[in-house]
Amino acid sequence: MFIKNLVSDFICAMRGVCLPVLFFLTLMVLSCGGGSGSGTDNSGGGEPRDVIVDQSGNGDYTRIQHAVRDAVPGSVITVRAGTYNENIVFSRSGTAELPITLKNYPDEMPVIIPGTGFAERVELNAEHIIVEGFEIKGGYDGIKIYKSNNIVRNNYVHNNKFTGILIAATTSEISNVLIDNNIVESNGFEPDTGDPYPDLSLKNIHGIYISDFACVGTSDITISNNTITGHGGRAIQWNGQDCGTKMRSTIVEGNLIEDNSWGMALFYNVEGASITNNVFISDSRPETNDTFWTFFGIWGSENNVISGNSFDSTLPDMNALIVVDEQSTHNTVDDNTWRLAGDMWIWEGVERTDWTSYPDVTGWDLNGDICLDCN
Repeated sequence: MFIKNLVSDFICAMRGVCLPVLFFLTLMVLSCGGGSGSGTDNSGGGEPRDVIVDQSGNGDYTRIQHAVRDAVPGSVITVRAGTYNENIVFSRSGTAELPITLKNYPDEMPVIIPGTGFAERVELNAEHIIVEGFEIKGGYDGIKIYKSNNIVRNNYVHNNKFTGILIAATTSEISNVLIDNNIVESNGFEPDTGDPYPDLSLKNIHGIYISDFACVGTSDITISNNTITGHGGRAIQWNGQDCGTKMRSTIVEGNLIEDNSWGMALFYNVEGASITNNVFISDSRPETNDTFWTFFGIWGSENNVISGNSFDSTLPDMNALIVVDEQSTHNTVDDNTWRLAGDMWIWEGVERTDWTSYPDVTGWDLNGDICLDCN
């Protein structure tokens, strides 16, 4: 019953939300454009410019989207401090040599509030885009990436209705995406009150989410040096369920993953990931409708490396790890440090309470540092 319920939860959680109407609307948007992942790759027209966006009128534009609309490869859009209540969509690509850059003015952090209507967010429906230096809150999602070769760094992405940063493969494989040095915090909770947004399943709201939505694959996505905290779902979530394609070669390194319901979930067809030198802490958890918690869970995924991480919890009801099936035992897990208050874990779908025997049972972390009740 545990595994049946767990898989049922994740079918709802990872394919969107269990609402037929919202799923229908998603398909309509995906087929009709306008925030869909079907944007054009226009790279012509005009010379690149360095422009200033200043809502007070002391720049080239007062609205970010107007500057984004006019940008061509090599354009640099610098935004002065202020609160910009607008939905941002990139539909024109830069190039490898001439990316389009949207950045903050030095020593200022402009605020983008897209609104929580369907598909309102900062959307990268183009390639070779750099977004850095913004506070992004109060959106449907914070940032959604539909295309390859993009960089999102040095942002504060928080208190959006759904996912903080979402990478969604909807038309072709997504590769070469860098998510670096962002703070991703408390998505699923309203920015002003801290209360959950109405009518949400909080266990389905994640910090960073990589979805092989159309089963076209992902590769070479790097998630590094971020702080991800306060989510009722997963800090980092992969989803490749029901796909013949793989989610290959994700690098997850140097992140602080603190006080989320779950740390990570590798949900089918994750392969060749390197998850190293991250710090996982769970001393409290946000409001959630999850009924069990863990640092990481694995379904139908193999040949990944999980090494050099530290896992620390003072919560006695925290499962150290959840490995659902035999396939997921075929990963390399070693040299991790575990400091736990409880002895619960799940191996091949079987609930256990003998954490100190974990290396002997699994062959994992034979060189790890494992201690129970050491906090």
